Amino acid sequence: MATGSGPAEPAQAGARRLAVIGGRLEDDNVAVYAEMHRMSGGRILVFPTASGEPREVGEETLRAFQNHGFEAEVCDLTAENAGQAAYDPANLGKVADFGSVYFTGGDQAKIVAALVRDGAETPVLAAIRAAHRAGGLIAGSSAGAAMMSGPMILGGTSLESVVHGCVTDPDRPGLLMGTGLGFFGFGMVDQHFIKRGRLGRLIVGMEAAGVRRGFGVDENTALLVEGEVARVRGEYGVMLVDLRRRTAGPDGRAEQAFRLSYVDDGDWIDLARHRAHAGPAKRRVRRSEMAYRAPANSRRNVFGAYALYDLMARLVLGDPAHYAADRGEALEVRSGIRATVALEKTPRVAAGMIATPETGLRMTALNFRAKLIRERVGATETAALVRRGAGTEAPNPKAPVILLGSSPLRDGGAEMLGVVRDLVGQLESGPPDSGPAVPGPVEVGVIAAASAEPARAAADHIEALGRVGLRGIDLSVTIDTVEYVSADPARLDRIAALDAILLCGGNQIRLVETLLHRGEESGVLGAIARAHARGAALVTPSGAAAAVSSVMIAGGSSEEALRYGVASDLGHPGLVIEEGIGFLGAGIVDQNLISSGRLGRLVVACAEENERFGIGVCEESVVIATGQGTRFTAHGRHGFVLVDTGASALELQSDSFVARDIRLTLVGPGDTADLASGEVIRAEPCLASPVLLGRLADDLARGVARRGARGARVSFRATGTLTAALDLESPRDDCD
Repeated sequence: MATGSGPAEPAQAGARRLAVIGGRLEDDNVAVYAEMHRMSGGRILVFPTASGEPREVGEETLRAFQNHGFEAEVCDLTAENAGQAAYDPANLGKVADFGSVYFTGGDQAKIVAALVRDGAETPVLAAIRAAHRAGGLIAGSSAGAAMMSGPMILGGTSLESVVHGCVTDPDRPGLLMGTGLGFFGFGMVDQHFIKRGRLGRLIVGMEAAGVRRGFGVDENTALLVEGEVARVRGEYGVMLVDLRRRTAGPDGRAEQAFRLSYVDDGDWIDLARHRAHAGPAKRRVRRSEMAYRAPANSRRNVFGAYALYDLMARLVLGDPAHYAADRGEALEVRSGIRATVALEKTPRVAAGMIATPETGLRMTALNFRAKLIRERVGATETAALVRRGAGTEAPNPKAPVILLGSSPLRDGGAEMLGVVRDLVGQLESGPPDSGPAVPGPVEVGVIAAASAEPARAAADHIEALGRVGLRGIDLSVTIDTVEYVSADPARLDRIAALDAILLCGGNQIRLVETLLHRGEESGVLGAIARAHARGAALVTPSGAAAAVSSVMIAGGSSEEALRYGVASDLGHPGLVIEEGIGFLGAGIVDQNLISSGRLGRLVVACAEENERFGIGVCEESVVIATGQGTRFTAHGRHGFVLVDTGASALELQSDSFVARDIRLTLVGPGDTADLASGEVIRAEPCLASPVLLGRLADDLARGVARRGARGARVSFRATGTLTAALDLESPRDDCD
């Protein structure tokens, strides 16, 4: 159960204390360090036992605690030296002296292996339990949090867990389970929860262990336990899972019902009753603040970074009279198994509350009704799920989406627009009863919503179009005018009748927020979809090319993507992934691939979002996508790089990002890639550069080395003249 704000959190003087931290504890997280200082009396013993580099991590963690005013020391206990160190009287004395302990991140199995030997608890573990009973703090981050519950999750992604269930072989896909140390007796703990999309694996683990209650703690966030009260402090919050009835059907279909709450910074939980309470700063959402009236129809992987949080936030800010339920999906293409998370904000049972501090919106979601559905889908439905596009109009397989790898206002712009002119001049996009074509320049509607100066950007693009014989028209659609244009049937009909529409590059987030206004398809986007369904070309240079994917890369460098993974927003380091417009039914698009060194972030985006293909468009190059985004033909100077993760070995849920055997194919000018068949049809003569793939890999390796990412590796192997295999490995949990 969960309730809104009401009773204040009760004091629990003398109660047993835990700090369960979800990983990536930042040195500047003053609130969490201050709470640990209070709970430990400012003295703590650091155990870097889980780390693969215990000496370095121990020293870094020690400095962080000292910088926050702690008296601290490192205990040299590892799985390798535990035969002596776990029985050393000196270490027993340190535990008794400090009275509180902190376990860093790494591999939780190493902590258990060091403290439990041959099935028996060691003296050091006995000393830790004694200190805990005496009122000391046990704190742990990442692996140091995972080991706190009795049944312990060791590894596996959410999708693997839902599809394959529990496994005992770490080399097989599925959920690995073990036995933890049981410091936290109120349910099962998982960490990096929202960032790494771990709801699916937590539910599978709870089912397997017969545990009803689960606690998913996000990064840089702590669940602070004192007796039977837990308070949340940190950057994000804690997902609270309460399992209910499970039903199974034919062909492996299963539904696990549960209640789901998101408990935010400042909120608290009555652990004895499993009841969450919003903090005093939270309030009900005012009607004027209700921003959504329809489901998101999201193409994002529901187990992707922050996808579940975004879905819950949307429901919290939704108008309950029109929008009280939504869902997200993830598809395992090889097995044809789909996982669906369905959420419902039930009247008088669930509640959504917000606070609006200067730092941005904070939300609490209480007692949402939820289901995790596992079902097998047929080959036809699988193909349809892989190739979903935008709009409600019937797709036109001949209608092109034209991707420009750089701005047409820069070097090579005239040549790129020349390709656009030649293609648009051949299109047959008029209505069936329009009669013979009327000679004259083709009209191209220009939408400069991505620009901070839309009028100027539109004028510059219209001038560039004119130089190649195309007539540009400023449609005057911006984030400030889209509501007015969408309410004008005549203007919408004019857009729908165009032969081509150019979405200017710039800030792709601003472009998407314009066309998906307040999270819903605007009338302007509907008119664009109508034009495209008739056969009109959609021309998307630079950042707009990224926006036409269903899943959009919105920011972050390759080096940040490898080191930090997906970020919650542009204010944090890492790869920013957001909803795109969705005119391409498959794949993720990136642009300015060479000069901006974006190969790495495209690979990470495909891996994190469970998308098989990435299309990295090079500068001064044009890619024409037809067949609902399954057939891509390259023109211009370089062409594009096709990233294929279909046969790759990926590790996303450990403390390192590992991707092996990523297939890279350079699709040069005149070449065509067919994603449905996997075939690349080469032009005669072949114009693709045989050195470009190696150059991109070298640039990525230099960028990683420049950023000083410890332990990061880039390995490139040519498998043909224009094909290669790429291996990437980058530690991510170096903050614990």
